[in-house]
Amino acid sequence: MKRTCLFMMVAVTLVMGACKSNGSDEAIATDMCGCFNMLKDSMPKEAMVVFEKAAAADNAKETFETEVKKLDPETAMKVSMALMGTAKEGSAINNCLKKIDEKYKSTVTSDQEAAKRMVAALKDKKGCDIMLALMKMSAKK
Repeated sequence: MKRTCLFMMVAVTLVMGACKSNGSDEAIATDMCGCFNMLKDSMPKEAMVVFEKAAAADNAKETFETEVKKLDPETAMKVSMALMGTAKEGSAINNCLKKIDEKYKSTVTSDQEAAKRMVAALKDKKGCDIMLALMKMSAKK
C-alpha cells in the first residue's frame, strides 16, 4: 500500500507541474483528464471503482487507501503499476502531461493552489474520476 501511495504521489507531482499555468482551469483540467484517462485501459474495472469512490469522498486519500486494501493483491499491483507508469519517462501519460506543461505557462505559485483549482474545475465534470481523485488526494484541506 505504501508503494501505491508513493507512486501516486510521483504521478501527482507530474500533474502539479502541468497544472501551473495561465490557461483556463477548465481547459487545463479537460486536457489533463484526457491524459489520466489513458490509465483506464491498464486497470481492471474494480480498480476504477476505487478511483470513483475516492473522487466522490471528502477524504479522498483515506478512501483510496481503504478501497485499495479491499482489492485482491493482483489488482492492487495493477493499480500500483499503472500509477508508476505515469512517471516513467517516455510513457504515453508522461508525454501527454509534458505537452500540457508546454502548452500552458506557469503562473500558479504553489502545488496546493494548483490542486485546489483543478479540484474546483473537475468537481462537476463527468469521466475524470482518476484525475479528480489524484487532485483531491494531493490538495490539503
